[in-house]
Amino acid sequence: MKIRFLSIKIEEINLGNMMKKLPIGIQNIREILEENQVYIDKTLFAKELIETGKYYFISRPRRFGKSLFLNTLKEILAGNRELFKRCKIYKSDYNWQTYPVVYLDFSKIANSTPDELKTALKIRLEIIAKEHEISIITTDLQVALDTLIVGLSNKYNSKIAVLIDEYDKPIIDHLKNLDTAKQNRDTLKGFFGTLKGLDAQLRFIFVTGISKFSQVSLFSSLNNLNDITMDPKYAELMGYTEGEIKSSFAEHIEPIIAERPETSKEEILKEIQVWYNGYRFSEKELFVYNPFSTLKYMQGKQPKAYWYSTGTPSFLVHQLKTYPKSILSLDGTTAREDELMDISSLEHIDLKALMYQAGYFTIQDYNTVSKRYYLGLPNEEVRTAFMNSLVRHFTDNIDVRSSEKFVKALEKYEVDILFEHIKVGLASFAYQVFAGAKERTYQAMLLSMLYGMGFDPLSERSINTGRIDVVLEMAKASYILELKLDNTADAALKQIHQKEYFKPYLHKGKEVVIVGANFSSEERNVSEWKGELLSESGEVIRRLSSEEVIALS
Repeated sequence: MKIRFLSIKIEEINLGNMMKKLPIGIQNIREILEENQVYIDKTLFAKELIETGKYYFISRPRRFGKSLFLNTLKEILAGNRELFKRCKIYKSDYNWQTYPVVYLDFSKIANSTPDELKTALKIRLEIIAKEHEISIITTDLQVALDTLIVGLSNKYNSKIAVLIDEYDKPIIDHLKNLDTAKQNRDTLKGFFGTLKGLDAQLRFIFVTGISKFSQVSLFSSLNNLNDITMDPKYAELMGYTEGEIKSSFAEHIEPIIAERPETSKEEILKEIQVWYNGYRFSEKELFVYNPFSTLKYMQGKQPKAYWYSTGTPSFLVHQLKTYPKSILSLDGTTAREDELMDISSLEHIDLKALMYQAGYFTIQDYNTVSKRYYLGLPNEEVRTAFMNSLVRHFTDNIDVRSSEKFVKALEKYEVDILFEHIKVGLASFAYQVFAGAKERTYQAMLLSMLYGMGFDPLSERSINTGRIDVVLEMAKASYILELKLDNTADAALKQIHQKEYFKPYLHKGKEVVIVGANFSSEERNVSEWKGELLSESGEVIRRLSSEEVIALS
C-alpha cells in the first residue's frame, strides 16, 4: 500500500508541474477539460443564460470563442455535470436538468448555391434524426425541421435546446453575388421562422454569427430573440480579460522571457496588450483580448498578425473596393447602437457597421449624453494587418519581386533606396485612407510597405523605456525606426537616443542602424528621414539622411 500511495503522489506531482497545453483551434470543451488544457472559465455565463432566458443571439468576430461557448452550452444542457468538475458551474446551484440538443453549425453546411444549402441543411437534420431513431420523410426543409423538433420532444418527453453557430455564413460567403446571397437569406428566413412556431417544444435557443442582418433573415421571422451582443452584462462572455491573461497564462509567459532575457514580464504583458487587447463590445468600459491571437502568441512567442492571417475578410475588402468613397477614417468614427447592429440591406451595407461586426473596428469610448459610440481599430494586430490588406488590394506599385533588392540595400545601409520606394507606394493609396489619419495609421502604412517589400518587421516592440515603432532584423544589422507626424526627423532620432531604444540590440555581434522619419499629413507621405549607423557597442560610425550620407572623421 505504501508503494502504491507513493506512486500516486509522484504522478500527481508530475501532473501538477506539467504545463497546460494551449487549446489553439480547439472548439470542443470536452477535449480541453479532459486533456487539462488552458481554459478560461465562462461556465457561470452559461448558467445565467439558461436559467434566466430562452431565446438569445450574440454577434462576435470570427475566432473569438463563439463555437467553444456553444459547445460548452451543449455539454451543460446535455447534463454532463462531471465534465465540469474543475469549473465554477460545478460548485454552483445549477440543477443539471437534461435536454435533447439540436446543434447546427452553418460553417460546416455547404452553401455554394441556394439548392446546395437546402440539400446540405436537410441532410444535417436527417443525420440528427437518425441518431435519435426519428424518421424524416419529406422534401420540405421547414417540415423536416418541424418533424425533428416535435419528434425529439415527444420521444424524450422533454423540451428541446437548439444551438446555431455562424448562422450568417451562407449570406456572408456570397456578398459578391447578391442573387445567391438573397436566395440563401430567404432560405434561412423560412427555416428560422419554423422555430418560432415550435415555441411549445423549445426550452432554449442560442444563435451566433459575425454580423446581424436585421430584417432580412432570422431577425424578422424569429423576432423574439434577445440580442445580447452589446449588453454590458455579457461584455466578457467571449475573449480574455486582463485578469484572465495574468492568472491563466503565467506559466506560458516564463518561456517567452527565457527566450528574450532583455525583456521583463511587465514588458511582455504590455506587448500582448498592445497587440491583442482593445476589443470592447458595450458601453461598459471593459476591454478583452482576442483569444485566438493570444494563444498563438503564447505558442510563437513573438507578436504577429495571427488572427488576420487565418482568413482575410474577402467580403469586407469587396465592400471597400466596390464603394471606395465610403472608406472610413482608420483612426475612428462615431455611431449609434442601431447603426452598428442593423445591416438592413444587402445592396448598401453600412461600412462602419460591417467593420465593427467583423472585428476591424471596436468601441473605444461611449458618450452617455449623445448615446454615441466612438469607434476605431482595436490594436496593433488589426491596424498593421488591415493596412497590409489595403496595400495588396489598393496599390499597384508594390513590387514584391524586388524584395532581394531592398534586402541588399539595407545590408549596405542604403536607406534612401528603401524610403524612395515607400514614397512611391504611399502615393498610390486612395486619398480616403488618409482621412483624419494619425501617427499610428502612417506607421501601419509604413509597416505594410515593408511587408510588401519582403521584410518581416516587428512593431510596437516593448522595452523598459517605451515602445519602439518598428524593428527590422537583418543578417548584419538591426534597424530601429521611430516615426513622427508633422514634426521632424531630428525629433524622432532624438527620441531614440533619449529612450535608448537601441540598447537591447547592442553587443549582439551586429551593427545597429537607428532611423527617425517624419510624415507630412499635407503631402500624405514621408517628408524626411535621418539616421545613424552605430557600432556593436553603440558608437556612431556615420550619419545617414535623406539628403546625403555623412562619414564621421
